[in-house]
Amino acid sequence: SDSVGYGRGPPGDRRPPPPPPAMSAQGLPAHILALFTPRPPPQHLPPQVKKKTIKLTGCAEFVDFLPTETPPERESWESPLERKARRHREKLDKHKDELKRLATDYDPHKDPNAVGDPFKTLFVARISYDTTEKKLKREFEVFGSIKRVRMVYDQKGKPRGYAFIEYEHERDLKNAYKQGDGKKIDGRRVMVDVERGRTVEGWMPRRLGGGRGPGRQGKPSKKKAKRLAAEALEKKEKEKDPEKDRDREKEKARDRDRDRDRDRDADRDGDRERKRDVEKDRDHEKVKTKEKEKDKERDKEEKKEKAKEKEKDKEKDDEKKKDKEKDKEKDKEKVKEKDRDRKRPRERSRSRDKAKKARD
Repeated sequence: SDSVGYGRGPPGDRRPPPPPPAMSAQGLPAHILALFTPRPPPQHLPPQVKKKTIKLTGCAEFVDFLPTETPPERESWESPLERKARRHREKLDKHKDELKRLATDYDPHKDPNAVGDPFKTLFVARISYDTTEKKLKREFEVFGSIKRVRMVYDQKGKPRGYAFIEYEHERDLKNAYKQGDGKKIDGRRVMVDVERGRTVEGWMPRRLGGGRGPGRQGKPSKKKAKRLAAEALEKKEKEKDPEKDRDREKEKARDRDRDRDRDRDADRDGDRERKRDVEKDRDHEKVKTKEKEKDKERDKEEKKEKAKEKEKDKEKDDEKKKDKEKDKEKDKEKVKEKDRDRKRPRERSRSRDKAKKARD
C-alpha cells in the first residue's frame, strides 16, 4: 500500500510525481472572474512616415551681392501715445509760460479791488457757498466793529469760497485771528489768516504757483517729528555716501525677498491650517452623525420599552378583569350555598312533623 502513492514508491522507483489537479473557474464570483478576462486587442495604427528634413545653409555666399551704399534716413513716425504725451507736454509748457508772465505782471498794490488798510484786513477761506456777506459780518462782528466785508466772486457771479474783512481797529483783527480760526459757519469750519498780498514782500497767490500752503498747522506729533528727523538724516547720508545708499538698497531688496518668502510660508501654513480645519469639521460632522444615530437608536429602544410596558399594563388589566370575574363567580356560589343552607332546616322540620303525625 505504501508503494502506491504520490511518488512514494520503493527506493529504486524513478517515476515522476503525478501532475497537480487542474484548477477550474467554476463557482467563482463575477468580480473575481472579471480579473481573468483577456484585454482587448491593441489598436492598429498606420506606420509613421518620415518627413524630409530641410537642409539649412548660411548666407555668407550672398554677401557680395548686397548693396554697399548707405541706407536712406528713416522717416520719423509718432505713435498715438507719443502724440498724446507731446500735446500734454506742450500744453504744460504753455501754461508755465503764461504763469511766468502773470507772475511778473502781478502787483497787489495796483489791484483796484484791494481797498483799505492791509494791516487791519482779515482773510477768511473755506467758506460755504451758501454763506452771504451779511451772515459773515454777523459772525465776525463778535470780535470787534467791522468797516468793510468783501466776498470774492468769479466771472459768472458765483462765490469763490473766500472773503476779506476789514476791521476798524488792529486789536480786533488780532482777536479775530486768534479766536476765529475753525469757526463753524453753515456747517463748514473756516480758516482765518491775515492779508499777505500787500503785507509780505514777494508773496504770490496760489493761482500763480504761490500760496501759504496747507494753512494753519500746530506742532507735529512725536511720531511725525521722529519721522521727519529720520527722513532728514537719510537725505544727508544720501548726499554724503552714495555707496551706502546702494548697500541699503541691496539690504532692502534682501529684506523684501525675505518678507516674500515669509509671506509664502505663511500662506502655506494658512493652507495647512485650513485643511486641518476642514478635516476637523468633517470629523465633527461624523461625530454629530454618530450621535444622531445613537439618539435615534435610543428613541427606538425607548419606544420599544414603552410598547412593552403598555403590553404589560394590558396583561395586568386582563388579569384584574379575570380576577374580578372569578370573585363574582365566587360570590354567586356563596349566595347559592346560603340559599341551600336555608332550605335544609325547613326540610328537616317538615320531616319531623311527618314523623310525629305517623306516631300519633
